[in-house]
Amino acid sequence: MKYVWVLLVFLCGEILALIIFWALKKLMIPPQDGTVRKWAVTKGILERLMLLTGLLHEFPHILIAFGALKIGTRLREDQNSHISNDYYLLGNFISVLLAMIYAIIIKLLWQ
Repeated sequence: MKYVWVLLVFLCGEILALIIFWALKKLMIPPQDGTVRKWAVTKGILERLMLLTGLLHEFPHILIAFGALKIGTRLREDQNSHISNDYYLLGNFISVLLAMIYAIIIKLLWQ
């Protein structure tokens, strides 16, 4: 029954995340640059699921692994684009924050 709460909170949170990231994209990326990569949404969902799993099972080092993976995959991308870097940074902050909020809510529900 515990993991039913996990699924419910995660799904509701991901619906909220889609709205937040849609708004962020509208605010930060000019219309001509507004294309989203085909797997960007799926990748974001998997990132938050990974973070949530690590946080729920008291493995906070997952945040370090997440940061290292994000930096490692970003090194060769367009580093001169200020909008791209700001969007990338805010998106990562929001993803980590959402995963932590999910974990807090789920742990409260588990009590």
